[in-house]
Amino acid sequence: MKRKSFIRSSFLKKAFPLFSVLCLSLLSLPVFAQTKITVSGVVTDSSGQPVPGVTVWAPALNVASLTEPDGSYSITLTSDRVEIHFDCMGYVSQTFIVTGSRGLNVSLADEAMVLENAVVVGYGTQRKETVTGSVTAVATKDLLQSPQANISNALAGRMPGLLAVQRSGEPGKDASTLRIRGVGTFAGGQDPLIMVDGIESSNYNNIDPNEIESVSILKDASATAVYGVRGANGVLLITTKRGQVGKPKVSLSTNVALSNFPFLRENMNSYEYAKSLNEAYAYDSYITGNYTQRYTDAQVEKYRTGEDPILYPSIDWYDYLLKKVSTQSQSNLNIRGGTEKVKYFFSLGYFTQDGMLKTDVIPHDYDNQIRYRRYNFRSNFDINITKNLETSIDLSTQMDDSRGPNWDTPLLMDMLSSVPPNRSPGVIDGHVVTLSEITNDTWNPIGVYNNGWHRDYGNTLNGSVRLNYKMDYLLPGLKLRGAVSYKNYNLNIRKYEVSNVTYDARQTADGIVYVPSGDPTPVRNGSSTSKNRRLYMEAGIEYSHRFGKHDVGGLVLYNQSKYYDPSLAFLVPNGYQGIVGRVTYGFDGKYLAEFDMGYNGTENFAKGRRFGFFPSGSAGWVVTDEKFIPKNDVLTFLKFRASYGVVGNDKIGGDRFLYRPTSYSYYNGAYYFGEWDTSRQAYRGSDEGKLGNPLLTWEKAKKMNVGTDMHFWKDKITLTADWFVERRDNILWNRGTLPDIIGANMPAYNLGRMKNSGFEGEVTYSDTFDKFRGFVKANFTYAHNVIEYQDEVFWQNDYQYRTGQRYGQFFGYVADGLFNTWEEVNDVNRPVYQWNNNRIQPGDIRYKDINGDGRVDNNDQVPIGYSNFPEIMFGISIGGSWKGLDFSLLFQGATHVSTMPSRRTMRGFYTETGASKDLLKSWSQERYESGQEIIYPRFSVTNDEHNYVTSTYWLEDASYVRLKSAEIGYTMEGRFLKKTGISSFRIYLNGNNLLTWCSLFPGEDPEFPVVEANSEPYPLTRVFNLGLNINF
Repeated sequence: MKRKSFIRSSFLKKAFPLFSVLCLSLLSLPVFAQTKITVSGVVTDSSGQPVPGVTVWAPALNVASLTEPDGSYSITLTSDRVEIHFDCMGYVSQTFIVTGSRGLNVSLADEAMVLENAVVVGYGTQRKETVTGSVTAVATKDLLQSPQANISNALAGRMPGLLAVQRSGEPGKDASTLRIRGVGTFAGGQDPLIMVDGIESSNYNNIDPNEIESVSILKDASATAVYGVRGANGVLLITTKRGQVGKPKVSLSTNVALSNFPFLRENMNSYEYAKSLNEAYAYDSYITGNYTQRYTDAQVEKYRTGEDPILYPSIDWYDYLLKKVSTQSQSNLNIRGGTEKVKYFFSLGYFTQDGMLKTDVIPHDYDNQIRYRRYNFRSNFDINITKNLETSIDLSTQMDDSRGPNWDTPLLMDMLSSVPPNRSPGVIDGHVVTLSEITNDTWNPIGVYNNGWHRDYGNTLNGSVRLNYKMDYLLPGLKLRGAVSYKNYNLNIRKYEVSNVTYDARQTADGIVYVPSGDPTPVRNGSSTSKNRRLYMEAGIEYSHRFGKHDVGGLVLYNQSKYYDPSLAFLVPNGYQGIVGRVTYGFDGKYLAEFDMGYNGTENFAKGRRFGFFPSGSAGWVVTDEKFIPKNDVLTFLKFRASYGVVGNDKIGGDRFLYRPTSYSYYNGAYYFGEWDTSRQAYRGSDEGKLGNPLLTWEKAKKMNVGTDMHFWKDKITLTADWFVERRDNILWNRGTLPDIIGANMPAYNLGRMKNSGFEGEVTYSDTFDKFRGFVKANFTYAHNVIEYQDEVFWQNDYQYRTGQRYGQFFGYVADGLFNTWEEVNDVNRPVYQWNNNRIQPGDIRYKDINGDGRVDNNDQVPIGYSNFPEIMFGISIGGSWKGLDFSLLFQGATHVSTMPSRRTMRGFYTETGASKDLLKSWSQERYESGQEIIYPRFSVTNDEHNYVTSTYWLEDASYVRLKSAEIGYTMEGRFLKKTGISSFRIYLNGNNLLTWCSLFPGEDPEFPVVEANSEPYPLTRVFNLGLNINF
């Protein structure tokens, strides 16, 4: 202790005189004013145009300035070395360290252009140049170029590898079916995984497109491996907008649209219908053996003259019960801005979409029009808590309010064709009128509007918190990350039922009287509620650093989720957990490699089989960075990439715990004893459920991808091309080849193989000519699948097997025109037909006897056409801008797709239903002999299976080209607007589903599904939209 005290005392004695001299010297110095420097210059964009309103600031000195309308700025600083930031909404921020007064001109890159050069991948973002997997992205600007109600429709035709088909136009139910690179399995789900800001989402179509920054699709195993089994069908990543450093930027958008039906068939009027129905009964008399004229000549004449519009009406139900136009509107207000510490984004949206029903045809005191309302709110915060700790707090909600009549919409649309035009005169004096004495029926479509209404309320609440902690003090580039999210969904359905009175019109000696069907009943109401919620968490560590020419990155992350829903089997929450990993390496920016893995657990398999390991690897080579390729303006970028990996699937429908022993249910009606029609009686008992299979294991898909990215002529032309192949084996499948006498619900098996392969590409040309900027972009996707093996019954002929065919392949008869004469019908070489006891007549379809056994029966069905989901889809977009004027066009098309027309297109009169006017081109002796156009077989009232089975006669080529969207707009900027506080004002006109070129029967849409009997889709709508956007 004494030694330490001596040292301390000695040091102070020596240091004190020196310290005193230094202090005196400083005090003797003259006092000078603080150093001031001035930095000035001009800020421009990438094209050299001045950028006004840029924030130029020095955080350390808390000094800021704004650029003038000509982009110039000047800022005075009280330090000769300081860090200056240049920030402006829509541009990438830049930072400079300046020393002394100087001129500094700055060029800011357009944020949209930077986004085009960066893509969001699983749990991160990468520059396009370094991506080795197959990833495609689209920005918000493209999504907003058409007045779409949801995101899936806005994506159609814009991305290679993404196949989108819109099956319905009904408000609130008009989302497209999405497939990434086609269909890879014949069992289980085929939908891609949807991730919104890194969180799984089952309903993404209710997100306001104005909230979205970009959408990426991950297609190959390398890109999707980090999502494990969830990404087996590809992944759609949606990234919402976030705050930026700078003063608050306010954007207000609003638009209003008119919509109509471009595809509606025209029905026969009452005269055409009555006359044709009589002919149909006459043709069928050859089969039934008797003929009764349905309508007398006098009645037919009354329909022709229209002299009695009450008892002999002629109603076009499409015109009577549907409006010509409907309305749609959308509004959004969003604010984004922030500081270095806190950045924020707020968005508030409102969307309305009304149906085309003419519900006011009958007066009532309730609204049962099809209406859809959506309310959106989103807030995203990014907070720098400390130098190393960052957090993101996101909160969003989507509220859906839909209503409509108490009737299934496809059934309603079917009734507009199936109900004859003479069934009712419509509404007279506020009453629904029927004509039972003449039509033998009291039902008509107006009853749908007279049956009450329902109203559905849905609410989705999403919240998430993310933390990122930089650990550069331990190892540069090291970071910890974690996230917790909560999603809650509630649906409440309220139904109000009304039974109103109809009035039957009857002819009496005193005139027409209206007989009520009964007494009205009061409104009856009821409600039901459903709900679910999902909890998700992740935690991991990642690393990214550059050592000379070496770029190294890594990620290890654990994630798990719990899904709660009272409707889940056994009332047990559905769980998911997994570990994902990624290692990336790049040398000198030209040799790239990546390894990804997923290790996932499942509830569906027995112990010892529950966890699966799914690895993938990819590599890339940037050829243009090699020394043997000199820098040039022709080939400015060339990269080759390839990937291979394995992904898995553990699901088959909604079945759960596939390994467990069977369970038994005890209920009334489990067994019946006695004679069927006399003493049959139900008894309470137990019933065995589905059997379990403890040997089940993972369905696996092995995916390979080879691609290239090219840029030509100073990046004016860009080309991306990929070839891919996927092979699935151990497909989870329920056996379908066991006889019913086994009496057991057999378990699932690993039973099946399937191959899906194809190629895709995108080419873009963009250039600037003086002040005109233009672009042309085209994308193409071909995805062909083949079932290599599936469990199926034994067939007599090889061509009858589904194995070896594409998924969804149509099977049917090969038609050979129509029988036109009795000589053809009675030809001794004609094969025997299995329908109608071989009673064939002129006007019937002729089929080929494929197997040559002298009979046309089920053994003559062969693969015909394609499936109902396209194998080939393409999109072509064209656009440009000149000064403030801009325009864009998007064409979408599909081929290698087939469809069967609906029953209302193929035939009329069945059970005296209505008929399409185009059916007047059906076969008749008169039309045949006069050489008139014949499209359809003869009329028929009975269930004539012969003419209406699936065959090449009916199967249609559903290829099409559609002008999906078109837009023209004008943007105003300048000093005058700046004085009002407005930075830009844009007005635009756009449309959706404007023109379609196809070769289908009248009233058919190429994207319609193959419908069941008594069902017609709500048609797709054509939309014309006027909107404006104001930025403050």
